[in-house]
Amino acid sequence: MAFDDILGQHIPAQILLKGLRQNVIGSTYLFYGPESTGKKKTAFELAKALNCQSPNDSGSCGQCNFCKKIEQSVHPDVFLVEPVKSTPTAKEAFIKIEAIRDLQKKLSFLPYEGKTKVAIVDGAEAMNAQAANSFLKTLEEPPDSTVIILISANPYLLLPTILSRCQGIRFNPLPLSIVKQILLKNPETEAEELELRVSLSQGQVQKALESNIEETQVYRKDLIGMLNSISQDRIDVVFQWSKSWCKQSEKLFPLLDQLLHMLRDLALLRISPQIEHLHNRDIVSDLVPLAQKRSLRAYLNMYREVQETRQALSGNANAQLSLEMMLLNFCKSLS
Repeated sequence: MAFDDILGQHIPAQILLKGLRQNVIGSTYLFYGPESTGKKKTAFELAKALNCQSPNDSGSCGQCNFCKKIEQSVHPDVFLVEPVKSTPTAKEAFIKIEAIRDLQKKLSFLPYEGKTKVAIVDGAEAMNAQAANSFLKTLEEPPDSTVIILISANPYLLLPTILSRCQGIRFNPLPLSIVKQILLKNPETEAEELELRVSLSQGQVQKALESNIEETQVYRKDLIGMLNSISQDRIDVVFQWSKSWCKQSEKLFPLLDQLLHMLRDLALLRISPQIEHLHNRDIVSDLVPLAQKRSLRAYLNMYREVQETRQALSGNANAQLSLEMMLLNFCKSLS
């Protein structure tokens, strides 16, 4: 139970358990690292451990009234703030100053039922400027009997003054074996898709669950065909491929991400026949001959070209010209 349930994050769990055992829990934490790696779950486990009626060496008992209330998000001393979209169709969500002021008001009182008030701000980098500056005052002088936990996948977007007032705890991508273990417990996971979802996860459970398997298969088949055929003698491939994909702007970034994964795998196969670290383990029979077709240097150069193209497209560069230039540079790498 408790911190034993935090799979794949032994170091963060041990840091917090040591603080609990020595009674030296900080007033403000920043849990940072990739999305869907257990940060929010760990924050709630810390909240339970701080308020549990029967704490133990693993943190909380998980069975007392307080633990159950926190698990059900109804404990009066544990607060969660998350980004909210301004409209249902809005693309981005923010944490506005109204939410921070409401949290500050709640934190100004003594604990109502438990021993410690716990404020969890998930997606802390989504605080707008007003909210961040207002919250900074709370971090400078945290209320008594209060622990504040900021959660962020992009901590570099937080104000430096906020970062300087937090004790950072890094969460790493989950081992693929842990992702597989979690997916096996999910009744919606199709058995035939399991290995591919694990490979595509990059150590993030949500990415594994949300991956579009059918679309991924289309991308990979197309990319293998392109990488097999492209050469200085087949410049026609450059223009045909670029023209085809530039018309599907919404798919360009997922396509380029898949291309990065594939080039990484091909480079690894040039170095070693081991396949356990490959993203595309399920199609290794297609990748092995392709890996031997080009040099390691060629695949590394291609990888760099894709990164630069992705960055250019992020800055609204012309899609067709960017893809054509990328593939022409691929051809140069092969010469």
